[in-house]
Amino acid sequence: MKPVSSLLPAALTAFALVACSQADPNNIAIDDTNRTMNSIETLPPDETPANDAMDNATENSATTEPAAIAIPAAFQGRWGLVAVDCTTTKGDAKGLISVSNDKIRFYESTATLGKVTLNAPENFTANFAFAGEGQTWAKSESLKLTNSNKTLVRADDEGSYRYTRCA
Repeated sequence: MKPVSSLLPAALTAFALVACSQADPNNIAIDDTNRTMNSIETLPPDETPANDAMDNATENSATTEPAAIAIPAAFQGRWGLVAVDCTTTKGDAKGLISVSNDKIRFYESTATLGKVTLNAPENFTANFAFAGEGQTWAKSESLKLTNSNKTLVRADDEGSYRYTRCA
């Protein structure tokens, strides 16, 4: 058995620890059983994402949203069925089409881009809403580039048409 004098420092240390860990007597417990409250779940400090990770997540979510699809730039420009369609100044270029990012303009109608079904480097297919001569209709158009992007083949349910890029 140890003498009491050797146990005294250990007992005083234990007493000091217990006294320091007691609750503040000014804190009053309130019974909130009648209140309803949404609980908020917090992550332990080691699982809280860093600001850089949160910024990257925000950037990634912005880039994964579908972007507005346009007719690719390689297809855009003026195209003529015959050479004179590109050079006439008389307004009689019935075989001229102008392709922009969201429209194909024909001699007497305009096709506005709708749902894209194929978007490849040299092939583009989409549904278009047409308007012209007081009428509206919808149909699918396929565009294909050949001859080093100097020739455009446009196909629809009525046939296939070969255009040459205007200079």
